[in-house]
Amino acid sequence: MLLVFTLHWLVFMQPRSHQQFWLGLQLLPKFGIVKVSRLLNRFDSAEALWREPDASLMRLDLPRALLRQFCEARRTINLEKERDAVAAADASLVTLDDEEYPPLLRQLPDKPMLLYIRGHLQSNLDRCLAVVGTRKASKYGWDAASQMAYQLANQDFTIVSGLAQGIDAAAHRGALNAGGRTVAVVGTGIDVVYPRANEDLAEEIAVNGAIVTELPLGAKPLAKNFPQRNRLISGMSLGVLVAEAPERSGALNTVSHALEQGRDVFALPHNIFSPSGRGGNQLIQEGAKLVSTVDDILDELEVAHVKEQTRIQAEQLQPANETEGAILRQLGADPIHVDNIVRQTQLPTATVTSTLTMLELKGLAESAGPMQYCRARNLGE
Repeated sequence: MLLVFTLHWLVFMQPRSHQQFWLGLQLLPKFGIVKVSRLLNRFDSAEALWREPDASLMRLDLPRALLRQFCEARRTINLEKERDAVAAADASLVTLDDEEYPPLLRQLPDKPMLLYIRGHLQSNLDRCLAVVGTRKASKYGWDAASQMAYQLANQDFTIVSGLAQGIDAAAHRGALNAGGRTVAVVGTGIDVVYPRANEDLAEEIAVNGAIVTELPLGAKPLAKNFPQRNRLISGMSLGVLVAEAPERSGALNTVSHALEQGRDVFALPHNIFSPSGRGGNQLIQEGAKLVSTVDDILDELEVAHVKEQTRIQAEQLQPANETEGAILRQLGADPIHVDNIVRQTQLPTATVTSTLTMLELKGLAESAGPMQYCRARNLGE
């Protein structure tokens, strides 16, 4: 029995082979997605970048300070130790290379390179709605948040919130009571439950959805972590519903991120004599969609979703600028090496590689091997 359990742990709990290299990149001190992307543009995978010798890296046409910083930081990280620690925490990883990565989150310029997960990110991630609000919820706020989450879950939405006491807990509970899925985005390491009062709720969420964080193992609930966490709550979601919030509230920080990300903002009206709901009422005054029934959200999101899909499809049918057009004209059915594209277009290598990545994301180009690209097959010649 022990042997069977050990084999199960090794096969199912260990991160997939490519994920440990993303984990290393995520743990690099003072590196984020922007810096790492500049390096990744020169390689066909996170593993290839991580394994590249220092001497070869230092010959790249990139700022020497950036390259030196990467080489020095990389030496401080033990990939095997970090990988095993994730497995020992009963957690898994989802990286930008994985299909399970939340599709709406992938659109953000400051998206995490990887997420630590307890539970499973497996369905409905293109139909997420965030429900947020005050930790000191009134009975009205709790009931309203729980009921809205319950009804949205019955409409096949995944409810996203932050596992805090009050409105967050009510939203998670409403989705669970409906037999639906919910995702808790936390401001701690995946192995730290905060607040302790929600330990049982966290366990239920891990079974019926997922707990998600970008923070490393052991990260404590520091105040600075939560604004960063809030951008993921809104970033994963089509919109944000504020159920109850005072004028100064972390929920309003989530709304700020939502507006920057182009997400819809909804708010439940509140008793004008109660300070706990003034933030939500103010949002309505400023243009947030007033919600009195779940149909108000559904009607708005369906219209917004159709418009967004139409816009995306239209953009994907044509290059966005002359640089994309010039590079696309070099692509045919047969693979061509990046160096040949650089030679024929007279564009800098960094411009060519980053543009090819964008064309690939749009479905206009396809990778055909290391540094090899061709026109997407569905487009023909």
